[in-house]
Amino acid sequence: MASSSGGMTHAQPRGSKRASRPLPLPGATLANLPEILRALLASDNDARGVAEATLRQLSRDPHVVPSLLAIARSDADANARQMAAVILKRRVIAHWQRLGESTRDAVKQSLLEGVVREPMHLVKRAIADVLGKVAKATFATGSWSELPEFLAQCTQSPEESHRDVAYVVFASLTESIVSQARSSSSFLIAHHHRAMTAGPNAAHFATLGGLFNNGLGDASAKVRLSALRATLALVSNASGDASGPEMAIVRGLVPGVLAAARRAVAAGEEDHAGVAYEVLDELIESTPAALAGKVPELVAFCVEVASSPSLGTTTRRRALDVVAFLGAISLHWSPYDPVGVVNACDPNNEDEAQVQTVAAQLVDLLALNVPAKHVLPEALQFASDAVRSGDPKRRHAAVAALGIVAEGCADGLARVAPTIVPNVVAALSDPSSREVRGAAAFALGQFAEHLRDVEAHHATVLPALLSALPAEPHKTTQEKMMYAMDAWLEQLDDSNVAPYVQPLLEIVFTALDRAATTRPQVREMLLGACASAAAAAGAAMHAHLPALLPRLERCLQASDDAELKCRARALEVLGMLVSASGGKEAMAPYVASAMHAAMAGFELDYGELREYAHGMFAEVVEAYGEEFEAYLPACLAKAAESLDLDDGVLYDSDEDAADRGRGYNDGFESDSDDSDGGGGGGRGERYSVFSGICEEKAAACKAIANYAHHAPRAFTPRLNEFVDRVGRMCDYMHEMVRAQAHLAMARLARCALEAAPPPATESLAVVDAALCATQRACLEDDDREAVATAMEAAAEVLKSVGAAAGGGVAFVIEKGHVAELAAHCLAVLEGRAACQEGEHDELEHATRNGGGGDDEEEEDEDEEAELGLIVLEGVAELLPALVTFAGAASHASFQPHVAALLRRTSVNRPEGQRSVAYATFVEVVRAIGAPAAVIVPMALPGCARELSSAESGGLRRNCAYCAGVLAELCGSAAEASKYLPTLAPALAALLDDEDEEQGVKDNAASACVRILTMHQCAAAKDPATGPALLDRTLRALPLREDFEEAAAAYGGLCALLRVDDPEVNVFAPRIVQTFALVATEEAGKAAKRLSAAAATARGAARFVDFVPADALRAMGACVTEMSSARADVHAVLARLPHEQQAALMGLSNVQ
Repeated sequence: MASSSGGMTHAQPRGSKRASRPLPLPGATLANLPEILRALLASDNDARGVAEATLRQLSRDPHVVPSLLAIARSDADANARQMAAVILKRRVIAHWQRLGESTRDAVKQSLLEGVVREPMHLVKRAIADVLGKVAKATFATGSWSELPEFLAQCTQSPEESHRDVAYVVFASLTESIVSQARSSSSFLIAHHHRAMTAGPNAAHFATLGGLFNNGLGDASAKVRLSALRATLALVSNASGDASGPEMAIVRGLVPGVLAAARRAVAAGEEDHAGVAYEVLDELIESTPAALAGKVPELVAFCVEVASSPSLGTTTRRRALDVVAFLGAISLHWSPYDPVGVVNACDPNNEDEAQVQTVAAQLVDLLALNVPAKHVLPEALQFASDAVRSGDPKRRHAAVAALGIVAEGCADGLARVAPTIVPNVVAALSDPSSREVRGAAAFALGQFAEHLRDVEAHHATVLPALLSALPAEPHKTTQEKMMYAMDAWLEQLDDSNVAPYVQPLLEIVFTALDRAATTRPQVREMLLGACASAAAAAGAAMHAHLPALLPRLERCLQASDDAELKCRARALEVLGMLVSASGGKEAMAPYVASAMHAAMAGFELDYGELREYAHGMFAEVVEAYGEEFEAYLPACLAKAAESLDLDDGVLYDSDEDAADRGRGYNDGFESDSDDSDGGGGGGRGERYSVFSGICEEKAAACKAIANYAHHAPRAFTPRLNEFVDRVGRMCDYMHEMVRAQAHLAMARLARCALEAAPPPATESLAVVDAALCATQRACLEDDDREAVATAMEAAAEVLKSVGAAAGGGVAFVIEKGHVAELAAHCLAVLEGRAACQEGEHDELEHATRNGGGGDDEEEEDEDEEAELGLIVLEGVAELLPALVTFAGAASHASFQPHVAALLRRTSVNRPEGQRSVAYATFVEVVRAIGAPAAVIVPMALPGCARELSSAESGGLRRNCAYCAGVLAELCGSAAEASKYLPTLAPALAALLDDEDEEQGVKDNAASACVRILTMHQCAAAKDPATGPALLDRTLRALPLREDFEEAAAAYGGLCALLRVDDPEVNVFAPRIVQTFALVATEEAGKAAKRLSAAAATARGAARFVDFVPADALRAMGACVTEMSSARADVHAVLARLPHEQQAALMGLSNVQ
C-alpha cells in the first residue's frame, strides 16, 4: 500500500517540530480490511501510519464488526486473524446497538463457532475475549440466554482449548449471571445434560460452583488457570452471608483453589500461583467464613512456599501476604511459625531481604493479633536452638524473632527475661555479622519498651550497649544500638541512670563535636537518648551542664534542612533538663534563651521543630507552674497556630517523606550502611500520611493540657477560646490527635472548676463539653486507643467534679452523662462498642460455632485475641469512677456491668482480659461497698483459682488484691471461713515462691493481712490458720513495689499489734521489727528526695517507691501507743538499733 505524501500544514509552537499526521488511503472500503490489517503488521512506519488512519476512518461504520469477525474467522494468515479479533474487541460494544438484530445474532453465532473451531490458541483466546465483551453487554438484557448452556457444554469438552475458552468467558460473564439470576424469577444453565432452574434459591450459584470446581481440578494447567480466574469472579460476587447457601458453595471451592495453587507451585508455574493467591485474598476479604476449617492447611502451604528459596521472591512474598491477611482478622488457627521464613532468607541478598522483611512483619502481626500461646513457644524454641548456631543467618533470625514478638507476647517473654536477655546481649558483640548485632540491638529496644520489670536487667544491657556503640563500624547498626539505649534509659529512675550519664555524654559529645563527619540521624538519635537520660537522671546531669549546654546551643543555631531534626531534639533535651528533679534551679540561667530558640524555630516552617517546641514548652511549664505566666501568651499563640493548621499531607522534606515511607525496620538490614539516605531510626515506626501535621497538633494539645494544669491562674482568661479549639481536635481525623485532645479537655475542665467552682455555670459548660466529647468517641470512634483515652479523660473529669462539689455532681447526672457513659462501658464489656466492630466477624463466628473443625472448637471455642484489651483498660478507669460518682442510690443500675465483668473473668478469655476484668471488678466492688457482699460467692472461687493457675504475673497480682478485698466483704466470719481453706494456701504459696514477681508478693501479703484482720481478727486468732499465715506474711514484708497497698498491709499490722490474743501476741516483736525496717527505709528515701533540691512535679512523680505519709503516721502512733501499753512491745523497741528507734519515733512527724 503506497503512502500519501500530501497533508495539511499547521502552525507549530515555537521551538517544536512535528511530522504531519498520515492521511487515510483514499477510496478505501471495508473490503480493504485484510490488506489494512497486514499493513498494521508491517515494519514500514509510513505504511503502518496510513493503515492506522484508514482503519480509524473505516471503524466509524458499524458494519466493521461483522467484517472484522469474518477476517478473524477465515483469513489464512493467523496473525491477521488475531489482529482482527483484537481490534474487534475494542470496537464491538460501541457499534453493537447500531447493528440490526439479525446481524447481532449472526455475530453471536459466529463467535460461538470461532471459539470452538479456531485451531490457533492465541486467536481462539482473542475471539473468546470478544465473546466475553459481547456476552457481558447483552446478557443482562436476556438476549443471549443460551450462552451459559453453551459454555457449560464447552467445559465438558475433551478439547483442552474448548474448556479453556469456556472458563475465560465465564470469568467475564459470572458477574452478569449472578446479577441477572438475583433479579429475575428464573435462570437456566444446562449442566451434565440436565437443566437447572435457579432464582432466589441460588441454584445457579451452585451450578457455577460445580463447573468451576471441575475446572480447578482439570488435567491442563492452562484450563486450571482460566478456572481460577472464573472462580475469582464468582467469589467476588458472592453475597457474603455467612449462613446463606452461597457461602457453602464458595466453601466447597476452597480445597480446589488450594490444590490448584499447590500444583502450580510444584510445576514452577508461579504466575498461575499468583492468580490462586488473588482468589485466596478475595476469600479472606469478602467471604472469610468460607475458610473455616481450612485455615491451618492454608497457612501451612503459604509458609512452605515462603520458605522455599527455589521460588521467586514475588511468589514467596505473596504467600506471606495471604498469611498476614489471615492474621489480621484474629483467627484461631494452629501455629505455623514464620520465623522459619526469616531463617531461610539471606539478608545480604536484596530480594531475599525483602521476603525476610515481609516475614518479620508477619511475625509481628501474629504476635499482636493471635493469642501468645500460638506464637511465643515457637519463637522461643527456634531462638534457643539458633542463637548459638554457627550460621549467622540463624543467629540473626533468632535474636530478631525475639524482638519482633516482644510487644505481642510481652508477658510470656518477661517471665523468661533472665534467660533470654543475656543471650541477646551477647549477640551485640557478634564478631562476624552486623545483621546479628543490629537485630540484637532492636530486640533489646523492644524489650525495654514492652516487657514488664525488664529494667531490672539494666546493669547487663546498658554497659554492653555503651561499650558496643563506639566500636560499631556500620551506621545502621549504630542507629539500632542508639534506639535500644534510648529505650532503656527511658525506663530508669535517677538512681539507676546516674552511672550511665557520663559514658553516654562522652559518646554524645564526640558525635556533636564531629558534626561534619557524623550523620544527622546519628546525632539526632544520640540527642534522643540524652533527653531520656536527662528526664531520669535529674541532679546527676547538673555537673555536666557546662559541657552539654554550649553544644546544644550550636544545635539550636542550625538552619539547614538536614540539621533541623537535631535542632528539634536539642529542644527536647532542654525541656527534660528543666522539668527533671532539681532542673528548675539548675537551668534557671538558660531557660529564657531556650524559650527564645524554641520560638525562633517556628519561623523556619518545619513541622518537627514546632512539635518539639510545644513539647519543650510543656516541660518548662511543668517545672515553673504559675511562674510561666510571662511566656504563656506567646506559647498559646503558637499552640493556636498549630491547631488551626490546614489538614493534609505534610512532609517536612523529601528525606522525611522517604523515611516515613520506609515502613518496617526491625533488625533486618534493607539498605546500605554507606547510604546517607537510609536509616529510619531503627524503631520500625509506621507513619500515616498525616504524620507530620498530626504529631504537631498532638504536641500542641499536650502543651495546652499542661498550661491548664500547671499554670491554671494564668491560663484561665484564655480557657474558653481553647475549649472550642481543643474540642474540635477531639473529632480530628487522626487518632493520635484525638487522644491528646481528650486528655487536654479533662485538664481544661479541671482548670475551669478550680477557677469557677459550681454552682458557677461557666465551669459546668466545660465539663459538659469534655464529657460530650467522650460520648462521641464511644459512639463513633473506631480507634480503640482513642476511645480508651477518652474514657480515662472522662474519669478524670468526674473526679474533678466530685472534688469540686457545689452542685456539679447533680448537673452531670441531670445532663444524662452518668447513664450514657455507663451504657458505653457496658457496650464495651459486652463487645458491642463501635470500636470493637471487626471486619471479619463472620469467620470468627464460623470458627467458634461449628465451621472450624472439631480440633479448633475444642481448643479455642470462646477464646478471643487481645485486640480489645486497650479499650477494656479505659473501662477500668471510667467504670469505678462512675460507680463512685453516682452514689449508693444508683448501685443497682450497675448490676449488668458487674455481670459482664464476671463473664470477662471466664477461663476461656485471654489472660490479659481476665486481668483487666478483675482489676476493674475489684474497684467497682470497693466503690459499691458492703452491698457488694452478695457478689462474693460468684467471684471469689474463680479469683482463688487464678492465684495458682494463671500464667501471667499481672493476673496473679490483680487476683491477689481482689481476693483480699472480696474476703473483707464477707458478711460474717462464718461466711469467710468457707473460702479460707482454698484462699489461704494459694496466697501463702505466692509468698513462699522465691521466683514470684515482687508486685504479686506485695499484693498477696496485703491480701493475707486483710484476711487475718477481718471480723475482729478472727482468722488471726484461729490457731489452725492464724500463726502459719501470719508467719509467712511477715516474712514477705516490707512491701517492695506496690506501695499503694501500704495502708492495708501496715494498717492491718497495726490492728494485729493492738489485739490482745496469745496466738497473735507472739508475733508482736516481728511486727515491730517490720515497722522499724519500713521506717528506716522511708527515712532514707526522704533524705534522698530532699537532696534533690526542690523536686519538681516530674521528680516527685518518679518517687513512687515510698509509703504514703498517712500510713507512716498511723504506724508511728500505733507503736507509741502500744509501747506505753505493753511491756513486750516496749522491750522490743529498746532492743532495736538506735537508727531504727529514731526512725520509728520520727514517723509521727512525717509530712
